[in-house]
Amino acid sequence: MSEDTNKRVYPSAPLEEVVHTEQQQHLLAKPPAPPTYNQAIGVEPITQQPGQTATATTGQGDPHVVVITQPSVTYGPTPIDVQCPYCHNICRTRMRSKPNSRTHLFALILCLLQLYCCVCLPYCISTCMDTNHYCGMCDRYLGTYQRV
Repeated sequence: MSEDTNKRVYPSAPLEEVVHTEQQQHLLAKPPAPPTYNQAIGVEPITQQPGQTATATTGQGDPHVVVITQPSVTYGPTPIDVQCPYCHNICRTRMRSKPNSRTHLFALILCLLQLYCCVCLPYCISTCMDTNHYCGMCDRYLGTYQRV
């Protein structure tokens, strides 16, 4: 190979820059964190427990009453999408049927009518029992649908 070919392939100056320690410290320093949403809009954060009342003041000095409540969910005979108050995920509920006093009463009536082979039917039919709803993610109890 000739020297002209080597000159074209390899650069004459090094590709790396020499960085001094002062510049390295500046590059490694973390930028300041951005302001929170409440700081950006100029409102003080509310640190009250749910269901309690809190007062917040605006720039004019007017006190406003803020009431924080949890929305009530009515559970039904079918699974529903809810936000779990424990894990805060939005998921579909899992249901488990549980016998109630009406289920036992139907079984007793079938027993009194001497229909012994049918005594287990109220325990197999979900419409004769209450429905407990559980979170689909953390499996914690959320509520019950009681049949009327």
